[in-house]
Amino acid sequence: MSTEEKSSAEKSSVPDGSPVLYRPEDLARITEDLPFIRTIADWCTEFLSKPHPDLGRGGSVCPFIPRALAMNRVSFVVLHTANRTEAEIDGIIASYRQTILDMEPRSGQEAIDKAIMVILPDVSGEDAAEVVDETHRRLKAEFVASGLMIGKFHPRSEQGGLHNPGFRPLRSPIPLLAIRHMVDSDLPFLNRVDDPVPDRIKFLESYGQRFEDAEESRWSEKGRAAIGELRVRAESDK
Repeated sequence: MSTEEKSSAEKSSVPDGSPVLYRPEDLARITEDLPFIRTIADWCTEFLSKPHPDLGRGGSVCPFIPRALAMNRVSFVVLHTANRTEAEIDGIIASYRQTILDMEPRSGQEAIDKAIMVILPDVSGEDAAEVVDETHRRLKAEFVASGLMIGKFHPRSEQGGLHNPGFRPLRSPIPLLAIRHMVDSDLPFLNRVDDPVPDRIKFLESYGQRFEDAEESRWSEKGRAAIGELRVRAESDK
């Protein structure tokens, strides 16, 4: 991890009430990055946290984000990708798996209400579909295996909503990847038809391990049925 990203990660994990220390060399980066953070913070408040007539269901566009914002559990980091290799970018983003797991609180219901928004301002709108989607594809299995979700957002996202395929809930003003803890209602995101069957099996196996001791719900029943169907399909494809 570079010094820049390490510094941001450390500041994200500072305990509540502790002072955040800034050095003179931080000021130029803060000045450069603050507009990107404000843009995404406003988008979280004005779009993700509110209902939308095209959503296809009641409630906010993202059911998770209003509570996380209200509890001050959403962290933002700006990752500059210019002049960095694909491997370097993947490594920095992957490091935030441990960052979010280490952030307080680490147990209880409130431990779930945390998110890290990794903002990618150097990625152009023209390149976002390739860069963001492919980065997400490469890293998704690692995050899911850790009991985490990683979401892909950018201005040209064509991913339809679960309840209205014509709605585009993943369009953000700046490309980003969002990291949060997995919840049982994430099942549909782990069994998308546009992911290869072997990947979907791995995702669902991780999902099952994550909630194996949880109380039975409609999601756990659907999860068992889905992985059974995919395993049959995988065998028939051999």
